[in-house]
Formats: sequence, C-alpha cells, structure tokens
Amino acid sequence: MAIADLDQKLTHKCSNFIDLTSRVSLVALSAIKCFLCGDQVTSEACAEQVRRLEEDGDVMRRDTEAHLYSEALIPESRGDLLGLIESTDDIIDQIKKVVLLFSVETPMIPSDFQEDFYQLTNICMAAVDEVLLALRLYLYEPRRVSAQLPRVYEKEKAADKQAALIKHRAFRQNNLSLSQQMHLRYFAHNIDQIADRAENLADRLSIAAIKQTQ
Repeated sequence: MAIADLDQKLTHKCSNFIDLTSRVSLVALSAIKCFLCGDQVTSEACAEQVRRLEEDGDVMRRDTEAHLYSEALIPESRGDLLGLIESTDDIIDQIKKVVLLFSVETPMIPSDFQEDFYQLTNICMAAVDEVLLALRLYLYEPRRVSAQLPRVYEKEKAADKQAALIKHRAFRQNNLSLSQQMHLRYFAHNIDQIADRAENLADRLSIAAIKQTQ
C-alpha cells in the first residue's frame, strides 16, 4: 500500500519537501553556470537563494519528522520514510556546500575547463532530478520505483566519469601550479558528491519500495 493511502497529510508534507529539493538543485545549477560565465552578481544572488531554501528545508524536514512520530504510521514504514527524508536532506546539504565553496573560495577555473565543470554539475543535478522522481513514485506508486532507479545509477556513473576526466586533465596541465591542480580536483570531487548522495537515496528507495509492495 502506498504512503499516500495511509496518510495524505504526511504525503503532502513529503511532496513539498521534494519540490523544495528540486528547487535547490535548479537554483544551484544556475549559480554555478553564472559563476563559470563570470556573472558573479547573479551567482551570488543564486547562492543566497540556495542558503534560504536550505533553511526552509530544515524547517520542513523537522516538521515532517515530527508528524511521522505523532501519527499512527506502521513503525517499519515510519523508519523507512525517515531514512528517505534524511537522505534527501543530505542531497540539499551537499548542494549547498558546493554552492558556498564557489562563493567563498572563488576558484580560478581555466576557460578550457569551464564546459567540463558545467557538464559535471548538469549531470549531477540530473541525477538528483531522477531520484526525486523515484521518491515521489514511492509515495504514490511504489511498484514503479524499481523501473526509475536505473536512471539514477546511470547519471551517477556518468558523473564519476566526468569528474575523473576533469581530474585527469587537471594534473596533466603543465601551465597550472600544483595548488591550482589540487583546487580543480577538489571542486570536481565535491560536485561529484552530489550524484553520490542521489545514489545513496536511490539505494534506500530500492529497499523501501520492495517492503512497501510486499
């Protein structure tokens, strides 16, 4: 039985949290794109929006968790959903971390690396979009979750490949100092972690959906 059939108010709260996470992903992509294009003003405005959304997300997460423990939801389902909410919050936290890293450290991204970084970011945010769709399916149509999850894993593998490409290229650029090479590697790693967080949520969803459909 779907969560939506058990508690419509809870489903509504979860749906709102999913919507917010999707918004964080979209705004963060704009922030990084603007940074790479040299539009610092817009990038900073987007970064501030991500910060505000993350704060709103914390309030929504706590409210949803409180509802989980105040209503008569099946204990096992409650635990699974709690874990899914926390894993979704991990995605928001990692996205916020990346955006703040760009804002605070303002890395020097060589022009011939800018498209590579944008592609990496775009792939990672696509992984987030795919897993959020799977999470929404879990609420309403859990039997469809398993068909959606391969899309998440595909994006996560593509992100790993793109991040590795950036690192490989960075350490073979003789015109860059070691500190610049390390900085490029550091940023590629942290962006790639967004897709890893999406994969973690997908793994949780895989097990939770099986339980929900038995």
